[in-house]
Amino acid sequence: LASTGLNGRVLTRAGRRLKLNQGRSESMVVMHGSADGAATFPDDNDSGKYYLVSNSETRTGGVGILHLDATKTPHDVIGYRQTAQNTGTGSRNCGGGRTPWGTWLTSEESGTGLVYEVDPNETPGNDYCLSPIVPSAGGNYESNAAWASTSDNKYHFYTTNDATSAYRLTRFIPDDDIDAMLAKPRKLDRLCGATGALSYLKMICTADCASSDPSGTYTWSATRSFETGDQPYANAEGIDVKGDEMYFVTKYQKRLYIVDLAGSTWTSTATIQSDGGMTFEPDQIARITGSNSPDDLLYFAEDGSGTRDIHARGMDANGDFKFFTIIQGYSSTETSGLTFSPNNKYMYFAHQANSEIWQIWRDDGCTFGNGVYL
Repeated sequence: LASTGLNGRVLTRAGRRLKLNQGRSESMVVMHGSADGAATFPDDNDSGKYYLVSNSETRTGGVGILHLDATKTPHDVIGYRQTAQNTGTGSRNCGGGRTPWGTWLTSEESGTGLVYEVDPNETPGNDYCLSPIVPSAGGNYESNAAWASTSDNKYHFYTTNDATSAYRLTRFIPDDDIDAMLAKPRKLDRLCGATGALSYLKMICTADCASSDPSGTYTWSATRSFETGDQPYANAEGIDVKGDEMYFVTKYQKRLYIVDLAGSTWTSTATIQSDGGMTFEPDQIARITGSNSPDDLLYFAEDGSGTRDIHARGMDANGDFKFFTIIQGYSSTETSGLTFSPNNKYMYFAHQANSEIWQIWRDDGCTFGNGVYL
């Protein structure tokens, strides 16, 4: 059930071949199971096309890659393939995140999982890095984000860990600075096999610690294990960076944390609620593709009980942040894979159990974002 003014259709279902070229042909392989984290990337060879990557949270894991034609209305699927399966270090590819140069970091949430990089613009067989991006003991890695630090001229990469112990958020800073990384012409050569420094987010509460919206300071630690006196944030899931602020959510606390990456402080929201007043368990988060506008919404996919919906956080006429519901999902499975087309005219999300990827558009033909809403 979508908000008034929205329309949409189902593009995929688990175990079935995808309809391609406006239904005139089918994919060679069937749709992967348990569609999870997703993102879109422009086709480097054709400005009228783009890719939608979709993780598979199954035993074999991996990433599905849909190719779409943006010259058709609605945007049409013209190809599908799979990559990065059976890596040997894990499975259950859950969330992920974009790199600054337009590749996909896919996280394995399997206890021993690692993070791999996929480039949908590369040819099949050469489209993912065989070396894990975040070398560590492994974990229930969930989602990823990146930030360009001006203090050291380096990209900082962040990964959440959906765990109840040893769950601190991971930061990886490559040895190469931004200029050295971007000087490498092949995208997968910039981070693949990179050496660098690992550290973990240690948060301390200094204000309103007994309330639903605590705040405090943070440092980066050499250990990812929780210590006495820490602000707990177990089962961290979705993450994104907007400007110098890092946003991430915790599923069971139902809380949104906001970390000032250019400083040393953090804040958090009160218990996350839908516009109907019901609390929900946030999973992945997404914002409008390429936007740092303060007017744009932060979108949430949902896990938990009841219907699993698509929600958003935005500012009302009084300047207060509010949560509201955009899509009402199924009660039988979580929503996942929330992302937007490169031109922001299409929203994509999945009902995970069926691997149903939905394509949503506005009836008025406008984009999602830029302060223009229904």
